[in-house]
Amino acid sequence: MPSILLPLRPLVVCLLLLALSLAVRPAWSQTRYLVDAPGTWKAWKPFSAIGSVRTASGATPAEVKAFEATLLELNAILRRAPGVATPRGFSVETWGALLGPGLAAGGRPAGKSLPLAGSLDFGAFYIFEYERNGKIIREDTGETALQIFHVNDPWMGSGRGPEEWGVVETDAFMQPKPKGEVAGIPLYGDMLVLAKSPESLWSPVPLGSALDLVVGSRRTEVTNYQGSLERYKARLAVVRDPAWQATRMKEAREAAVRMPKPEEFISSIEASLRIEEASLVQEISPTGDTGKSLVAAQRALDEATTWLAELASSDRAAPACYAAEAKGLRAKFRPGLSAGCVAIVKPNYQYFNAALPRSAPQVLSITPVARCFDTPNKFNSDANSKRSGGCPANRALIETMDKNAIRAWLR
Repeated sequence: MPSILLPLRPLVVCLLLLALSLAVRPAWSQTRYLVDAPGTWKAWKPFSAIGSVRTASGATPAEVKAFEATLLELNAILRRAPGVATPRGFSVETWGALLGPGLAAGGRPAGKSLPLAGSLDFGAFYIFEYERNGKIIREDTGETALQIFHVNDPWMGSGRGPEEWGVVETDAFMQPKPKGEVAGIPLYGDMLVLAKSPESLWSPVPLGSALDLVVGSRRTEVTNYQGSLERYKARLAVVRDPAWQATRMKEAREAAVRMPKPEEFISSIEASLRIEEASLVQEISPTGDTGKSLVAAQRALDEATTWLAELASSDRAAPACYAAEAKGLRAKFRPGLSAGCVAIVKPNYQYFNAALPRSAPQVLSITPVARCFDTPNKFNSDANSKRSGGCPANRALIETMDKNAIRAWLR
């Protein structure tokens, strides 16, 4: 008697797939971290300098090569740090990249007039082993918490702008708060800064300019809602057009011939047209979602433009600060600095010495910091995972690297 093949039920299929996956995957539950195994410093990875970045930076091949040599000098200093010089339980990989000049906003100089900027990534990858197909496999790669060294780009981790700016393009931001030091290096926000004068990295933004960004963001929001409203109105005109309705119903009657209950099908199409029309009418009305949102957006825009017009010239030119916890636009944006108010700043492009070669390192910032120093991730913390790579290695690097040598490396 021939066998009959019946469709597998979903639960049976899932169980079979699970069994197959367990049969072929490594026994990750048996992974062992070898915290005492000798590791290595692996060779420097190929330097990343993609064409679009080179073009935006105006970097010549000779300048790119010289900048990579600058990063290799920093790499050599880091490699001598006692905490990571002889890795145990992890291996180190480092690599570098040329970074673009960022937004062409706020009077930012052309790329060629600024030094080249880039990053050096430090990764301490755990050494571990597991069993696969009866064999013990050892690896020292995968995922880890990276420590990133930014050269000539101290604004990479600077911070964000006030929420009232929305997604408007600007190089302004709220100045990172000084938070003391970590291993003798000044901490600002979530980045460590090694520079001749960290405070001079930022220049104040006038209150008038900060409010211009609010106006720009709110005007864009009004424009977007107006566009939505016009699209709904255009669709409503189509739905109400007798010729369009006649064509739609003609198509419905032709399709109804193939339906088991033709009259019910035609009635459902007629009902759907009435529902669509009613929905569009409601949407563009002052009580509809789009209508209400447009009114609210216009009110918010008027608030900002009115205040900006009323500002005295002295307040307009005063350094802006932002009090996030205050209520209302006028309470949040203030002239001058005051308690609970964070300065609004932009990069001080005059910080750099234009007489130096573009490849010369003039400032170094290190990010992130909080992840490994303030709130160690449970998967990277030596206290929780008993591993020696990741955050434990990052902390050892920052704490033991030769800060004086790095300062001497900076120009």
